[in-house]
Amino acid sequence: MAARAGLPEFFRRRWQAWLDRRIPRKTQVTLDQRRIFIFLTRQGMLAGLMVVALFVGGINYANNLLLATSFFLASLFVITIHHTYANLSGLRITALAASPAFAGEDARFQVRLDDAREREHESLCLEWDGVVTDVPWVNGAEEVSVPLTAPRRGWFRPPRLKISSIYPLGLLRAWTWLDLDLAALVYPHPEACEVMPVGPGQEGEGERQRRRGHEDFDSLRAFAPGDPLAHVSWKHLARGQGLLTKTYASEEAGSEILDWDAMPGLAIETRLSRLTYWVLLLAQHNHAFGLRLPGTDIPAGLGIEQRDACLRALALFGREERPS
Repeated sequence: MAARAGLPEFFRRRWQAWLDRRIPRKTQVTLDQRRIFIFLTRQGMLAGLMVVALFVGGINYANNLLLATSFFLASLFVITIHHTYANLSGLRITALAASPAFAGEDARFQVRLDDAREREHESLCLEWDGVVTDVPWVNGAEEVSVPLTAPRRGWFRPPRLKISSIYPLGLLRAWTWLDLDLAALVYPHPEACEVMPVGPGQEGEGERQRRRGHEDFDSLRAFAPGDPLAHVSWKHLARGQGLLTKTYASEEAGSEILDWDAMPGLAIETRLSRLTYWVLLLAQHNHAFGLRLPGTDIPAGLGIEQRDACLRALALFGREERPS
């Protein structure tokens, strides 16, 4: 029983190793006979059985009409094989970019389809990690963006991309499996928390921190059920600007160096998610901030580059620096 249970996994590994040798990982691939597979579709199998039945009937009953029909359909199969293969042959697939995402959300992978010989390709189907995208026509260069769900933080490299076509008659399917050199950086999913997880700064970095309070006006946000009516901005409502709620903040001595050690006792992923939330919030309000993780110390700074550097450090904490 144990040997039988291991057979599917054994064949799967052998099949994957064979694919890796035949179609290795590349940034750009041009399809040729080495990379294209072709076989009958379900409709093609039924049509093939019908051709065989017509041929056997024509032989048994010496019926020339049945024999002529079977020969005609068989020749049609041969011609269809050529056109189905030619619809993928010469197609060039180029990996363009992969957009970053947060864990559990969609990362977008962008590829370009074209042909160096400027031939046209029709009725293509892209299947990538369960997401199906139809490309009805490739004439020149066609860029396709496919959203794939990123399961966890770190580098997300999707499985092989399947490109197939049943053009022109649907009797045969030509397909290929491509391992494109694309990987998306996946950040931890942000988790809101009330208190900013900060630690002591260095040489005066970040003199103060802000948290929710009732002292100084901080900003406006959309009204939510349960908000105190005393905090509603009636002036904005009178001006026809909608129902808004005032938020207040108090300043406390401290630093805006987001610190891993400021959340003792929490799980690793929870700490990373809360740090991600505060990185996004501080960057949105254009506050200077830094980040301190075990083995990583990013000094305080401003701007998109600061935000991206901190998000990258959070995404790759305990992970490989480069996609495998």
